[in-house]
Amino acid sequence: MRIVVKEKLIKACIKGERKAQQSLYQSCFQPLLSICMRYKNNKEDGVAILNDAFLKILTNIESLDPSVPFEAWAKRITINCCINDYRKNRSKPSIVSYDDEYVREPSIHAFEIEEEDHVGITLKKLKELLARVPASSQEVFQLYILEGYTHKEIAEILKISEGTSKWHLNNARGKLKEMIIESQNRISRIAL
Repeated sequence: MRIVVKEKLIKACIKGERKAQQSLYQSCFQPLLSICMRYKNNKEDGVAILNDAFLKILTNIESLDPSVPFEAWAKRITINCCINDYRKNRSKPSIVSYDDEYVREPSIHAFEIEEEDHVGITLKKLKELLARVPASSQEVFQLYILEGYTHKEIAEILKISEGTSKWHLNNARGKLKEMIIESQNRISRIAL
C-alpha cells in the first residue's frame, strides 16, 4: 500500500495546521500500520508504535529533504521505531553468538515471499508462523527478508555479529520450513 501525500499537505504540517496533520495521519495510517504489524502480534501494540513513529514524523517534518520521497522517509522512521521498541522490550538478550565459519548463508531466494506461493502459503499465514519463531530470529528474518537490510546493517542495528545475524536468519528459515511442511502434511491428511 502506497502513501500519496501532496507537497501542499506537507507544508501545512510544517506550519503546524492540525487539520493537515490529521489528514497526513489518515493517509499514512494503513501503510505504516502494516509495517508495525510485521513486528507486533496485536493491533494495539502496532498502533502504539505507529503513534510514536507519527509523532517523530510530525516533529521532524521540517527536516525532510525535498529530494527524498516522503513515503520512504516515513517508512524509515516507522521501521526505526519498531526496532527501538524491540530493543526496549527484550528483557535479556536471547541472542546466541556463532562464528562466521560455521554459518552458511543461503541465497535469499531459498525462501521467497509472495502473496501466495507454490505451497499455497499466504503472507498472513507466514506472519502467523513467524510469530512462533524465537524473537531474535524473528527480528533478523524481518529485517533481512521483509525490510531488505544486509547482515552487516542488522549486526549494527541489533549489536550482534554478522555471523550471529546469519545464524538467526537460517534458524528462522529452518523453523518456518518445518512449520510449513507440517501444515501441508496436516492438510494432506485431512484431504484424504
